[in-house]
Formats: sequence, structure tokens, C-alpha cells
Amino acid sequence: MVLTTPPLIGRWFRAVLRDYTEALWDTLRWARRRPVAAGSVLVSMGGAVAAIRTVPDRRSFDAALLDAASALLLLPPNTRNMATERHVQRLQRRRDRGQLRYRQLVLLAVLYEEPHDAAVALYGARCPHVRPRWKRVWDVGFAGRWWVLEAKLQDCDINDEEFAALPDALQRVRPEQLHSDGTERLRERRERPTVLMPRGDDGD
Repeated sequence: MVLTTPPLIGRWFRAVLRDYTEALWDTLRWARRRPVAAGSVLVSMGGAVAAIRTVPDRRSFDAALLDAASALLLLPPNTRNMATERHVQRLQRRRDRGQLRYRQLVLLAVLYEEPHDAAVALYGARCPHVRPRWKRVWDVGFAGRWWVLEAKLQDCDINDEEFAALPDALQRVRPEQLHSDGTERLRERRERPTVLMPRGDDGD
């Protein structure tokens, strides 16, 4: 009895190799005809690979949340941004209750909220027909950063509620009303070292 399996496998590998070779040559010919399109495709693929490699994980969010809470604790209570503090406290409560879920979606990651802890075995937590269909998304991770939390911390040391009693004209400052450039120039001029020039000979 003669076995014909190895020749069949060899022909299959040669056919696959021939197909891949033809596809490669077709791609190279297309790239030579349209270099701009080929370059844009390569750049897009490189950006996608970089985005995938820099998607933040769940531990990085926990670390960022801890840093945000520590930064707020270092500020005096009357100078903290109340919206930022409320946002951080809500995230901390949901994290302690086990309600925050992490999911990676190829190029980015999302942090969303579930009504129950993952270890809860209640009917309302397990049945897909009872669980809420829409989830509240708390943050989006992309390029190694958590963008919502970082945006909330942008002005964490400015308490907007302190200026709520002021008129609208005083609550907003236009760029032309700032004089920081002139003040900075005066400070640099004041701190400039004084150079004493040597006195010339009077010919005596």
C-alpha cells in the first residue's frame, strides 16, 4: 500500500507559497505605482501597532487614581476644584465596591461601571435580560494615558465655587487682561546681574 499523503502536503505547501509570493509581488507593484498611498498605509499600520502597544491596563488606572487623590490631599480644602474632587471620590467609591470594569478594545481601553461587584451571584447581576444594557463609561485609555481623569485634574487647584458670587464680568478673564508677560519681563530685568565696566585711563 502506497501512502500519498506527503506528496499531497508538499503540493499544498508549494501552492500556498506560490499564492503568497504572487500576493507579495502584487503589493510591491502597487506600492511602486502609488507610493503616497503605500506610505499612508504603512504610517497607519505603524500608528495602529504603536497604539496597541501603549494601551494602558487596569493597574495603570488604579495608579493614576491614587496619584489624583494624593494630589488633591496636598491642596488646601478651600483651593480644591470641587468638580475634580467629586469625580475622584465617585471613582474611589465605585472601585472599592468592585463596580468598575476594564475592557480593552484593540486600540483603546474603556473603564465602565456595573451595578454589582463581579463576585456577586445575585440574579440581577447574572441574568443578561435583567442587567442594564447601557453602561456608564468613566474613562478612556489611549496612548498610555487616561484622558478623562487627566482632563479633570487640569485645574484641580482652582476652586470655581469661590467666585460664584462675583458678577459674570469678573468671573471670566480675557487674554488681553493678563499682564503676566510684562511682569515677567520686569522680573527678569530686576534679576539681571549688574556688570561694572572698567574705568578708562584719563592720561594722567
